[in-house]
Amino acid sequence: MRTLLWPDCPKEEHKQEILEQLNSPQSLQAFIIELQSEPIGFLEAAIHQNAHQQFGQAGYIEGWFVKGLYRMHGYGKNLVEAAETWTVEMGYSQIASDTEDFNVGSIVAHKKLGYIEQFRADGEVKFIKSIH
Repeated sequence: MRTLLWPDCPKEEHKQEILEQLNSPQSLQAFIIELQSEPIGFLEAAIHQNAHQQFGQAGYIEGWFVKGLYRMHGYGKNLVEAAETWTVEMGYSQIASDTEDFNVGSIVAHKKLGYIEQFRADGEVKFIKSIH
Protein backbone atom coordinates (compact mmCIF):
# COMPACT_ATOMS: atom_id res chain seq x y z
CA MET A 1 0.00 0.00 0.00
CA ARG A 2 2.97 2.33 0.51
CA THR A 3 3.57 2.23 -3.23
CA LEU A 4 -0.01 3.38 -3.83
CA LEU A 5 0.53 6.42 -1.61
CA TRP A 6 4.12 7.12 -2.66
CA PRO A 7 4.47 5.65 -6.19
CA ASP A 8 7.68 7.56 -6.98
CA CYS A 9 9.55 6.11 -4.01
CA PRO A 10 11.89 3.23 -4.99
CA LYS A 11 11.01 -0.18 -3.50
CA GLU A 12 14.37 -0.37 -1.71
CA GLU A 13 13.62 2.91 0.05
CA HIS A 14 10.21 1.57 1.12
CA LYS A 15 11.92 -1.52 2.55
CA GLN A 16 14.51 0.58 4.38
CA GLU A 17 11.85 2.84 5.92
CA ILE A 18 9.77 -0.15 7.05
CA LEU A 19 12.83 -1.67 8.75
CA GLU A 20 13.51 1.67 10.44
CA GLN A 21 9.95 1.68 11.80
CA LEU A 22 10.27 -1.85 13.11
CA ASN A 23 13.48 -0.92 14.90
CA SER A 24 12.20 2.37 16.38
CA PRO A 25 8.85 1.69 18.12
CA GLN A 26 9.36 4.63 20.51
CA SER A 27 9.53 7.18 17.69
CA LEU A 28 7.90 5.53 14.65
CA GLN A 29 4.70 3.55 14.42
CA ALA A 30 2.60 2.03 11.64
CA PHE A 31 -1.08 1.14 11.83
CA ILE A 32 -2.81 -1.15 9.32
CA ILE A 33 -6.51 -1.74 8.98
CA GLU A 34 -7.79 -4.98 7.45
CA LEU A 35 -11.20 -6.10 6.29
CA GLN A 36 -11.67 -9.87 5.95
CA SER A 37 -7.87 -10.32 6.15
CA GLU A 38 -7.30 -7.83 3.30
CA PRO A 39 -5.25 -4.73 4.13
CA ILE A 40 -7.34 -1.73 3.08
CA GLY A 41 -5.49 1.16 4.69
CA PHE A 42 -2.52 2.26 6.72
CA LEU A 43 -1.14 5.20 8.63
CA GLU A 44 2.47 5.86 9.56
CA ALA A 45 3.18 8.14 12.51
CA ALA A 46 6.30 9.54 14.13
CA ILE A 47 7.40 11.79 16.93
CA HIS A 48 8.82 15.04 15.57
CA GLN A 49 11.08 17.25 17.63
CA ASN A 50 9.85 20.41 15.90
CA ALA A 51 6.53 19.83 14.19
CA HIS A 52 6.27 22.31 11.34
CA GLN A 53 9.46 23.88 12.74
CA GLN A 54 7.55 25.84 15.36
CA PHE A 55 5.31 23.74 17.59
CA GLY A 56 7.85 21.69 19.54
CA GLN A 57 7.59 17.95 20.08
CA ALA A 58 4.45 16.34 18.72
CA GLY A 59 3.14 13.26 17.05
CA TYR A 60 3.11 13.48 13.29
CA ILE A 61 1.09 11.70 10.63
CA GLU A 62 3.70 10.86 8.01
CA GLY A 63 1.40 9.03 5.64
CA TRP A 64 -2.28 8.11 5.65
CA PHE A 65 -3.95 6.00 2.99
CA VAL A 66 -7.20 4.07 2.54
CA LYS A 67 -7.99 2.27 -0.71
CA GLY A 68 -10.59 4.15 -2.74
CA LEU A 69 -13.38 1.60 -2.37
CA TYR A 70 -13.18 1.84 1.44
CA ARG A 71 -13.04 5.62 1.84
CA MET A 72 -15.87 7.49 3.55
CA HIS A 73 -16.66 4.50 5.81
CA GLY A 74 -14.72 5.52 8.93
CA TYR A 75 -11.61 3.40 8.32
CA GLY A 76 -9.39 6.44 7.87
CA LYS A 77 -10.81 7.95 11.06
CA ASN A 78 -9.99 4.72 12.93
CA LEU A 79 -6.39 4.91 11.73
CA VAL A 80 -6.06 8.56 12.79
CA GLU A 81 -7.57 7.80 16.21
CA ALA A 82 -5.03 4.99 16.67
CA ALA A 83 -2.19 7.42 15.88
CA GLU A 84 -3.62 10.00 18.26
CA THR A 85 -3.88 7.40 21.05
CA TRP A 86 -0.27 6.34 20.44
CA THR A 87 0.84 9.99 20.52
CA VAL A 88 -0.84 10.51 23.90
CA GLU A 89 0.66 7.25 25.22
CA MET A 90 4.09 8.57 24.16
CA GLY A 91 3.46 11.64 26.34
CA TYR A 92 2.55 14.32 23.78
CA SER A 93 -0.53 16.50 23.58
CA GLN A 94 -0.37 17.57 19.94
CA ILE A 95 -0.31 15.79 16.63
CA ALA A 96 0.52 17.40 13.30
CA SER A 97 0.09 16.41 9.69
CA ASP A 98 0.36 17.74 6.17
CA THR A 99 -0.99 17.08 2.72
CA GLU A 100 -0.48 18.44 -0.77
CA ASP A 101 -2.40 21.65 -1.38
CA PHE A 102 -4.19 20.11 -4.39
CA ASN A 103 -5.48 17.12 -2.38
CA VAL A 104 -8.90 18.50 -1.53
CA GLY A 105 -10.18 15.17 -0.18
CA SER A 106 -7.33 14.95 2.32
CA ILE A 107 -7.75 18.58 3.38
CA VAL A 108 -11.46 18.01 4.03
CA ALA A 109 -10.75 14.75 5.90
CA HIS A 110 -8.19 16.45 8.17
CA LYS A 111 -10.60 19.25 9.01
CA LYS A 112 -13.47 16.79 9.68
CA LEU A 113 -11.24 15.07 12.23
CA GLY A 114 -10.51 18.32 14.08
CA TYR A 115 -7.17 19.24 12.52
CA ILE A 116 -6.63 22.98 12.25
CA GLU A 117 -4.89 24.39 9.22
CA GLN A 118 -1.85 26.32 10.42
CA PHE A 119 -0.31 27.50 7.17
CA ARG A 120 0.54 26.59 3.58
CA ALA A 121 4.07 26.37 2.25
CA ASP A 122 5.89 24.69 -0.61
CA GLY A 123 2.71 23.16 -2.05
CA GLU A 124 1.60 21.64 1.27
CA VAL A 125 -1.09 22.38 3.83
CA LYS A 126 0.15 22.03 7.43
CA PHE A 127 -2.23 20.92 10.20
CA ILE A 128 -2.08 20.62 13.98
CA LYS A 129 -4.49 19.17 16.58
CA SER A 130 -4.43 19.25 20.37
CA ILE A 131 -5.20 15.86 21.91
CA HIS A 132 -5.50 14.49 25.43
